[in-house]
Amino acid sequence: METSTNATPSASGRAPHLPMATRREMVLDATLRVTLQDSTNVSMETVAAEAGVAKTVLYRCFGTREEMLKALDEREGRRLASELAASLEAARPVAEPALAMRHMLVAYFTAVAAAPDSYRLIYGPRPLAGRIPDVHQARVETVSRLTSMITTWLEASALGSRVDARIATGTAAFVVGIAEAGARLLLGSSEHWTPGELADLAHTLLAGGIPALAQLVQPTSGR
Repeated sequence: METSTNATPSASGRAPHLPMATRREMVLDATLRVTLQDSTNVSMETVAAEAGVAKTVLYRCFGTREEMLKALDEREGRRLASELAASLEAARPVAEPALAMRHMLVAYFTAVAAAPDSYRLIYGPRPLAGRIPDVHQARVETVSRLTSMITTWLEASALGSRVDARIATGTAAFVVGIAEAGARLLLGSSEHWTPGELADLAHTLLAGGIPALAQLVQPTSGR
């Protein structure tokens, strides 16, 4: 019997008709869950069982297993690219660089926390980012756009002096690395970080370095 989180079976026991787009998303959600459980065991049978539908339903949505996996990878790649772009936009209105980076990281970490299974595909203990072509391109574009923003900040601070392009590019790459490391902490750490806490930690490090981080350390009684 077909099931859906939003569908209520009729008196006959059959689920109401769902639009094809909704059904495809339901199947892709099930494919994602099966992939995270065991990426070597993704078949039309296991996905149908996870989704609670007949295999014929899957074949109406996707002609083959490969087509289904390709659609999943494309969906998750688009999600990553969209959230990275939105995170950069969250930083753009803020004039102070370190605070702008905090805004960016809060936006990104919040997106990760809102869709943990999607991001486990990329940052989880058995990541499959390499098979999703948009992941690499999204990183490259994010570093490029962030480099432009950092260059603007550096030029304003340098009062017209020439800015070494490597500094902006290197800083942008480091910040993207911080975003990815924070995503892994959100998804896999037993310490239960919140998006704001991780962004505050990164902001403090970016704004003041290790001496600033030392001010966050609370004295331990008896030491």
